[in-house]
Amino acid sequence: MTPPLTVDEYCQRILAAVRPLPPRSVPLSEAFGCVLVERVEAPFDFPPFASSAMDGFAVRAEDVASASKEAPVRLAIVAEALMGKPAGVRVGKGEAIVVPTGAVMPEGADSVVPIEDCIRRGDQVLVTAPAPKDSHVRSTGEDLNAGEMVIEPGRPLSAADLGALAAAGAAQVTVVPRARVGILSTGDELVRPAGALGAGQIYDSNAFMLAGQVREAGAEPVDLGPLPDDPDVLVSALDAAHNEVDAFVCSGGVSAGENDPVKRAFASGGEICCVDVAIQPGRPHAFGIRRGKPFFGLPGNPLAAFVGFEVFVRPGLRRMMSLDEHRPAVAATLDGDVGAHPANLRFVPARLRREAGTLIATPQAGRRSNLIAGLARADALVEVPPGSALTAGMACRVRVLRGVSGNQVFTGA
Repeated sequence: MTPPLTVDEYCQRILAAVRPLPPRSVPLSEAFGCVLVERVEAPFDFPPFASSAMDGFAVRAEDVASASKEAPVRLAIVAEALMGKPAGVRVGKGEAIVVPTGAVMPEGADSVVPIEDCIRRGDQVLVTAPAPKDSHVRSTGEDLNAGEMVIEPGRPLSAADLGALAAAGAAQVTVVPRARVGILSTGDELVRPAGALGAGQIYDSNAFMLAGQVREAGAEPVDLGPLPDDPDVLVSALDAAHNEVDAFVCSGGVSAGENDPVKRAFASGGEICCVDVAIQPGRPHAFGIRRGKPFFGLPGNPLAAFVGFEVFVRPGLRRMMSLDEHRPAVAATLDGDVGAHPANLRFVPARLRREAGTLIATPQAGRRSNLIAGLARADALVEVPPGSALTAGMACRVRVLRGVSGNQVFTGA
């Protein structure tokens, strides 16, 4: 009998097989979180024109140099600038133009007096404080000059990046796109979570759980199931969706049962291989590149499917999108006992909290891989080495699913 692969061996097999998706030009509105692969240069100076940084009056600095509350300077108001519409009038000696924040600086003006330092009286304004040259003026090109790089390529685009690209007029950008991931659940007993259950039926929870995990990984889920325990139906579903998705994630059908469709559909090996991995929960897995698209086969039990996705599928999808793994593994202190498997690396859901700066992990699930309620309360997975049971108070390593700040937990990718 072939010995099972270690968790690291199986991970490396997956990472060695998957390839980054080819770059694609996408609308800027769809580019958040995607890795930029092109150099985007500013096509013009930014800001493209000098503008007021305050609500007030555009003036000549020399006209108000002596202004004070005791001896205000009186200027004639000759126009009012509007947003997006320059005043069209030049500021001459002894004159001022009303300007809102962001308005184009009128010709002839080199300073803005804030409205707080002004007293308006009809078509005149009394300036009660000096405004040296360039006061409250946003200069042309003070952010970027034409030809300068807007965003460094090779990193995921953040919200601020999108703003900078939009400001530079980039309606489309070339990125490594989000992977479209077809999600299938196999099992004659599975039904959609609506209506009453028949005898022996269960709701298909895996499809919704895996869709959420796909989104957390930065990819886009595509619902393709559930499917019956029929290998021909499975293969037909894969073929039908081949041009619509970049990868497949299938839960169920990978063990040694006579009706397991993945095992039966790919019994001869080749493109997709069913393997044993030294992991608990969920020892049986399947992986391969079928017609150029990665196929990830997970166990059907929810906890096993969840763990298998986090440990194996997520890194593969992130590699496809040229993204780092981005799941921190940190030290914590156990607040409960967890048993070990003699030969498998075990993952136990745990709830995290901080106490006096120490991260505490409380186990949330039993040993059975079909249990999901405890998983819903978990913020992390405790790694339990083979043959090494952990007891309350011991240090442990956890894979963080959601971050912890103070006593609060926040979701993060």
